[in-house]
Amino acid sequence: MMFKSLYRMHQNSDRLLPEAVLTGKGVFVMLLIFLGEQLGAEAISLLAKLYNLPLGIIGINMIVNVGSLLLMILFFGGFFWNNLKTFFREFKAIYIWLPITCYFCSTIANVIIQMILAFVRGEFQNTSNNALVMQLFGQNPLQLILLAVIIAPITEEAVFRAALSRSMTASNRYWVRSLGFILSIFLFSFFHIYQFTFFATDGTGAVYLTFNLNEFLSILVYIPMAIGMTLCSFFGKNYWCSVFCHMMTNGIAVLLMFFAGNALK
Repeated sequence: MMFKSLYRMHQNSDRLLPEAVLTGKGVFVMLLIFLGEQLGAEAISLLAKLYNLPLGIIGINMIVNVGSLLLMILFFGGFFWNNLKTFFREFKAIYIWLPITCYFCSTIANVIIQMILAFVRGEFQNTSNNALVMQLFGQNPLQLILLAVIIAPITEEAVFRAALSRSMTASNRYWVRSLGFILSIFLFSFFHIYQFTFFATDGTGAVYLTFNLNEFLSILVYIPMAIGMTLCSFFGKNYWCSVFCHMMTNGIAVLLMFFAGNALK
């Protein structure tokens, strides 16, 4: 019963079946798991350097993401299952066309933003996060596919949509719903650029604080995708609707990396 108290069944006005939505306590636990994931990644990275462990970036991310996923299943297994049952029991076309529409609209917006940034910078620059993902894909494509297309969408949607967005957009208060949109969109976008914006390494590998305006501007690249997934969560009224959109987005990106890699050979 303690784990079940981390979410509640919310009755939608336009649906007969209820939707599982995180409670305030559930949001706190979810964010605590996410914070532990970020700190855990730094701790494992430090241990790997101290003991010369051949983990690599993708290995470290795999460990912390799988660990987070297991903790989320432990605490929120009922939440995931109830949303999944609702997803298939009342399956509607919106679960298909909404993620696809959001994906294509966010992609078009992303291209426009990339063109504007290229004009401002004087040249086209890929985001450091995307460049790192492309590098890791060349090193271990299977692990990256598992991480980027399956595990990361489940854990990130649980944090940024289920915890930060849907728990608030399910409210009847306009300002609470608005805050839910803003928090989800901004923090999801910020999550993908903060390491490259505020942290850097010197020649010895030591990490120091900095501020890179160019990297900070890259937050604009992730905002359209964040908006699309938040809209999927809001209008789809189901956690798995935004997960499907996230999986499709990352899956197509990985597929493009595959074709681009073959074209360069």
